[in-house]
Amino acid sequence: MITSFHRTSVLVLAGTLGLIAPGFPAISATSGSHRTWSYALQADQSGLPTRALAQVRGEEGSSLWLSCTRVAGEEGEPLQVAVAATVTQRAYLGPSDPRGRSTVYWLDDRPPEVAHWIYRDRYGQLRGEGEVMGFAASLATAQTLIVELANYRLEPQSVKFALVPEETKAITERFAKDCRSIATAQD
Repeated sequence: MITSFHRTSVLVLAGTLGLIAPGFPAISATSGSHRTWSYALQADQSGLPTRALAQVRGEEGSSLWLSCTRVAGEEGEPLQVAVAATVTQRAYLGPSDPRGRSTVYWLDDRPPEVAHWIYRDRYGQLRGEGEVMGFAASLATAQTLIVELANYRLEPQSVKFALVPEETKAITERFAKDCRSIATAQD
């Protein structure tokens, strides 16, 4: 039986990996040849926002995705919003247990941060509105992000992202604003 948790997990993953992104209008944070972020906002037929996706590419084919998705609950349940930060990369990571694996990340020369990320196949995902919004806010002024994912043997798999602070700040502010709009949108 598919629970609302499983449906939410599938939608967040699919939205994050771009599997349900056709028809999204891509909105760039800045114009010009130095654009590092891609941004998309999807609305339903009545014009209410339903999904926001932000993506920056890293080294060796990796990507960082920020996603905020409105998820319809079971009949009679209130609207839910699923928020996630996902790092995809080429190496197989294997699945984690539902609590996730400790994942370390560094922003510039700041001290390392540790959080529990959920792992599946080739991605690690930080979930929860508070955790993801805090992570996104800390990205706003950074020039580099290094995420050390751990594979199923707990061997480190580091991924590096070069960020342009002005663009990242614009994207993270837009993402937070759009996510608030998604959370408060009424049908």
